[in-house]
Amino acid sequence: MSEYQYYEFLALDKPLTATEKRFIESLSSRVKITSNQAIFVYNYGDFRGNPQEVLDKCFDMMLYMANWGSRQLMFRFPKSLINLAVLEPYCIKDFITVSTKHDSVILDINISEEDGGGWIETGEGYLSGMVSLRDKILQGDYRCLYLAWLKAATIYFGFEEEDLLEPPVPPNLDNLSASLSSFIDFFEIDEDLISAAVSASDYQEEEEEQLEDLITELSEQERNDFLIRLLKGESHLGIQLTHRLRELSGKKSINIDSNTNRRTLSQLFGLAEEETNQRLEKERELEHRAKIQKLEVLEKKKDKVWQQVFEAIALKQAKPYDQAVANLIDLRDLAQYQGKLEEFQASINQIQKDYSKRPGLISRLKKAGLLKK
Repeated sequence: MSEYQYYEFLALDKPLTATEKRFIESLSSRVKITSNQAIFVYNYGDFRGNPQEVLDKCFDMMLYMANWGSRQLMFRFPKSLINLAVLEPYCIKDFITVSTKHDSVILDINISEEDGGGWIETGEGYLSGMVSLRDKILQGDYRCLYLAWLKAATIYFGFEEEDLLEPPVPPNLDNLSASLSSFIDFFEIDEDLISAAVSASDYQEEEEEQLEDLITELSEQERNDFLIRLLKGESHLGIQLTHRLRELSGKKSINIDSNTNRRTLSQLFGLAEEETNQRLEKERELEHRAKIQKLEVLEKKKDKVWQQVFEAIALKQAKPYDQAVANLIDLRDLAQYQGKLEEFQASINQIQKDYSKRPGLISRLKKAGLLKK
């Protein structure tokens, strides 16, 4: 299997400077670079820089994927906008980590599975589908962190830590955005485990906040400070103003009560198993209904299908033989449904007798299990 590694960096708060571009180009002559993006693809060799350092120096998000199962998503946040204490419960050593830099905080979600991977045509498009997650985290929406914890805990702990408690469960886990769906797809998070987790996730309606009236409660100096920072083009100023007005109103961005009845990892696994069993049972029921409908349709044209079988056999060709056998399998299923298997088998025995000198046909009938041994 050929090697494939894909690195993509995005600058969201401001475009890259000429100096930053030169630095990035020094890392590889094959880099695809624009004013806000850099892509590195390797089919051999490796990235010469330190991804986290490059992120902190020039970018706001980074995605990495390799065809041996590694998936990584990193965010850089302004330190003043992130509450580290809120992020810590979702961290798992080597999988979900938070580190502080001079002016920033790096959130690193790094999932590697020993039995994961497979050939990847391209990594392009994944990161663009998850860009909005950064602002959501800044606004206090930690659903992607909880989902990442589900994935990481499954790999890191398995069934060994039965008493491990889940972190606070964010609201609205049963109402996932397109970006969260992309996140789930990228990290291949078990859908049944997510369904199990949903039962403890409250629904919170996103109401339009009436914060404008609170602006007058800001001091004149604070209002002027916000205006000056706006004039200078400071990023995320709207989020900072919203945080400040919420403080004045006594509201929180997202209501996560860490003292609610949190479940253990083993309980989540048990609930996920129930979800899997229920889903498989529904799938089997749907398959059964679809099969019955197919057989009821076939019943109305059974004689015509038998005629098609003998017409195909008469052609003495491989493809018509395959079609004849496929029709015979459907007719066998119909006979079983009608309780007429003996009658069907008698017809097959007659075909075997009449066409015993057709080895191509006979071998196909045996392979399909239509002939009795």
